[in-house]
Amino acid sequence: MSLKEELAREMEITRQNFHHFLDSVPETLYHHSSDNPAWTIGEVLFHISLAPRFLTADLRMIIGQAWISKLIGVFMPKSIFDKLNEHFTKRWASRNMTREKLGHAYDKAHKNAMRALDSLKEEDFEKSLEYPDYDELLTGVVSVERLYRYITIHFNVHAEQIRKVLEKHYEQASTD
Repeated sequence: MSLKEELAREMEITRQNFHHFLDSVPETLYHHSSDNPAWTIGEVLFHISLAPRFLTADLRMIIGQAWISKLIGVFMPKSIFDKLNEHFTKRWASRNMTREKLGHAYDKAHKNAMRALDSLKEEDFEKSLEYPDYDELLTGVVSVERLYRYITIHFNVHAEQIRKVLEKHYEQASTD
């Protein structure tokens, strides 16, 4: 199996896992706090969809516009990045969030990421870029392969955070 096929398979499994996970979270809990009290469960679900959404922009930086990342690192400290991430998530996620909208947003981003993967040449996988320290899961030297694998890593980390909150919620509900 080629690297491109392996990444496509991994992304498809992650997409399916996202939908299974999404189906397991009752919409009535979307407005409950996640393990980060500043974010709700629904906002974290929306945030999970950001990794495949921003993949194509990240690819453009790694493959041909590395100068942009240097500017971003100079003009956008982590605190501003975090504020923008929170604002974007809260603004868009709060718009009548439903399971259907979340699933559609993820599928659209997944489709674009797969289309971008299909267009890559073998030599593109050797390219990398130094990422600023914005996200502990995606910092340092980031290759095209790592960027694609980040989608799964990002999903797994945030899904586990939500699972912990759901477990506590269900434990508490069963004792009431």
